[in-house]
Amino acid sequence: MKIVHAALCGSLFAAIVSTVSPAAAKVGSCTDPILLGTTISETGPFSTLTDRWRQMTENFFDEINKDGGIFVKSCDKKLPVKVVIYDDQSNPTTAVSLYEKMATVDQVDFFLGPDWTSLGLPVPTVAERNQIPLVAANVATKSAYERGLKYMWGTPYPVVPLWSERYFDMIANVQPKPKTIFFVTHDNPVMKAITETWSKKAEATGLQIVGREMFPADTKDFSAIVLKVRAAKPDIVYIASFDNVSGPLVQQMRQQRIKAMDVHHTMLTGALARQTGKDVEGMTGELAWYPGIGGDYSDLVKRVLERSKVDMFESIFTMGRISSYLVMVQAIERAGAVDREKVRAALTKGTFKAPTGDVVFDDTGFPTTNGAFTIQIQDGKVAVVWPQKSATGKLRWPSPSWQ
Repeated sequence: MKIVHAALCGSLFAAIVSTVSPAAAKVGSCTDPILLGTTISETGPFSTLTDRWRQMTENFFDEINKDGGIFVKSCDKKLPVKVVIYDDQSNPTTAVSLYEKMATVDQVDFFLGPDWTSLGLPVPTVAERNQIPLVAANVATKSAYERGLKYMWGTPYPVVPLWSERYFDMIANVQPKPKTIFFVTHDNPVMKAITETWSKKAEATGLQIVGREMFPADTKDFSAIVLKVRAAKPDIVYIASFDNVSGPLVQQMRQQRIKAMDVHHTMLTGALARQTGKDVEGMTGELAWYPGIGGDYSDLVKRVLERSKVDMFESIFTMGRISSYLVMVQAIERAGAVDREKVRAALTKGTFKAPTGDVVFDDTGFPTTNGAFTIQIQDGKVAVVWPQKSATGKLRWPSPSWQ
């Protein structure tokens, strides 16, 4: 499959050109390819989160096209898919301009992406104005959806209300049971929302909160917090933080020989592991999905990841991207026509399949089912430990390396 690129000259943006020009979209066409349009933050501050995503996108739809494409009932056949991909440069103004171009010049049938709240706030207005269904990826701020929009849906993983749901289910079923918990929170809106949500859940399940500490992103010396953790002697240390700022905290907890049944990190990633080395051994955390779990479309997703050399532990926002593609493919199939209004109706009413489980949207287009699996670092490797039916390894409890 050929992926379409384009070039734009001007003060706002520039993109790479390929030798193929995008075909104009024709509503209801049974002869033209289905034309999708997306942007990826290949440059700018968000580019560290999107490594190999262009290749992954190409490979995903190449796999779809290997089987003939997407079945369209009104055509009684499968239609191949082409994708227009631009670099939004992590810039909201650039992103809006590119989605406008895809709507008016490239004449795409449907939108995919973008990611990140800063882009996910302005871009959907383009979809609304042009009445083009858009399935965003990693736009996790619920208020972005609560604006009366009719053409926006999103597939971020995990969402705050479900972030640690499986973890707290796990600790309700372990022996010996933990009795106390200490929350350490990165001073960031998302992480504060996670702590607010899950500290209430902790109390509701009978856990005693023995400490709450917050730290700014530039903190290097965590000695005061570590001393408070030591004094409180919690069974669980729950760290709500982005991975790029909490490395020194984990290292200093190890240096001061903090003991606990478990140290849980809400963003346990390859980046954190590289910062801290063996210090992450035995820690638990959340991951949207990992090969070995299985689920609907898992074989497809595994092939795409392997072809693209993308590791979910290293690229934790990847499932949000792939799920947006899966949802759009299924919505077109259910609509039975390359028709924006019929696809919009399918997205509004549908339950969609993904390796993570069903994707269900509320009335605003926000997902109500996008949780995460609980992982534990065991002998330097990722093991999915909860829920048990999806586990790729057996939970080690209490965590041996934190004893």
